Amino acid sequence: MKTGSRSSSAAKTAGLIVVAVCLLMGGVIGCESLQRKFVRKRKKPQAPPSPVISFRDYSQSITPLDRYRKHYLMFDYWNDQLIHALGTPPLNAKRYKHASEEALAELQTLHGLLSDDKADQLSPLLDERAKIHRQLQSPSLSQTSPDAIRRALEVQTRQLHREFLWKDVQDQLKPPESKPATAPEGPTDDAPAP
Repeated sequence: MKTGSRSSSAAKTAGLIVVAVCLLMGGVIGCESLQRKFVRKRKKPQAPPSPVISFRDYSQSITPLDRYRKHYLMFDYWNDQLIHALGTPPLNAKRYKHASEEALAELQTLHGLLSDDKADQLSPLLDERAKIHRQLQSPSLSQTSPDAIRRALEVQTRQLHREFLWKDVQDQLKPPESKPATAPEGPTDDAPAP
């Protein structure tokens, strides 16, 4: 009989161990709905943190040469994107239209930064680029047109690099615009205070 009592006590001990392991795993893993019941809820929803933004005006520290160089590099980037979009089949109309628009805007900015004599030299190229831009924006672009337009853009790009590189035009830029002095607010000596 002693053998039977040992096996039943061993079974009870094994059962207790299984129950203890299950309770321990349940406590470690937890039941999400049970945990949600005991988590305290906020009365007011907490507002997300707002970033602190402080703006600085760096426009006075940019020289005309730096500004021209920045816009020249941006034009060069968008122009390369346009030439690549026209030379890579299948044509992506959205891609080449956007690149053309951005390149034209940068070229117009460059035109505005140059002195009058040099800007007059850039005007024919700007007019030609505007004509090409209108062709690219039209919905009826044939299959042979992109190759012809791409070749014309490559010729124009070489001419722009040859004549309007930022190193070559640094002496022909408009001087920086100075801001007019503002009058102090408040009463002056001439006007009586109300």
